[in-house]
Amino acid sequence: MKSPIAILGAGNMASALALNLARHKRPVRLYCIEPDVEEDLRKNACNTKYMAGHRFPKHVTASNDLAVVLKDAEDVFVAVPSFAVAEVMEKAKPYLSSKIKSIASITKGLDPKTLKPLVVAEAELVPSSLRKKVCTLGGPAIATEMAKGSPTGFVIAGRDKATLNRVKKLLETDHLKCATSLDLLGVGLASALKNPYAIALGMCDGLKHPTNAKALLLTIAIEEMEHVLVKAGAKLETASGLAGLGDLIVTGMSPHGRNRTYGERLVGAKSKLPADLGLGTVEGIAATGLALKLARNVKARAPLLESIDRCLSKRDNFERPFVDYLKNLTLV
Repeated sequence: MKSPIAILGAGNMASALALNLARHKRPVRLYCIEPDVEEDLRKNACNTKYMAGHRFPKHVTASNDLAVVLKDAEDVFVAVPSFAVAEVMEKAKPYLSSKIKSIASITKGLDPKTLKPLVVAEAELVPSSLRKKVCTLGGPAIATEMAKGSPTGFVIAGRDKATLNRVKKLLETDHLKCATSLDLLGVGLASALKNPYAIALGMCDGLKHPTNAKALLLTIAIEEMEHVLVKAGAKLETASGLAGLGDLIVTGMSPHGRNRTYGERLVGAKSKLPADLGLGTVEGIAATGLALKLARNVKARAPLLESIDRCLSKRDNFERPFVDYLKNLTLV
């Protein structure tokens, strides 16, 4: 029997990964805490809630039991929301055996305590023998597009080349291509930083600034991202690669981008709560304050990031700091 692939999570990206990985004909197990999603997958081979219109092969299953999901697994993908990473990884730790050959995280964000990318924090939560096998996926990847076979690119970053090449082989298809990088810190930081900037691009939509302002802000955002990455000890070029520029474009431009949509709906809104704006979890909200704190800690100038943070700190007229930033902007 072929070794299983475990995916921690059962949302949009976890489902897209499952559909992609299923082609190896290895058992693919999704860790799912939502009873309705688990039942839908078990009874109907569908995940209507997160990936409507797709049927899953019989060898893709779901369970709310981590012991079942991780039993005999050789490859693990982490695809849970950023706020759940520490809890899920702590629960998973007893079941992470020495058989595991890769742990690839697609969860993006910064650890609130250390301000390190979540993938670095994840590596510290697994047994020491597995830490070099932890890597992260970054890049412009909308889950629904990836599931439909639209050309998609990831950069896989980690500290062990054999692990990176293994994950690359698992993921690549005719439509999904992967680059590799040893800049784990940079890819992790870029993946987290793009979410706040995507909120700003969304505010451009809300303010009816369709193109010029977005191009301007994209340029400024990448310059700020470069500054933060270099000051933090990462590689400059990572900011302009798939995890930085690539992911920021898709997150800040796509109608499916939740951070972009949040920024758009924030303009003129009476509430800044995502639920009041018809949205679920918006990763960029928490990421903004953490990213700004990191920028200040490493002494990196980030005035655009500061303006986004001021917007999220206000009680009304949420877009006003961003409008003021644009009016008072000085280019050099």
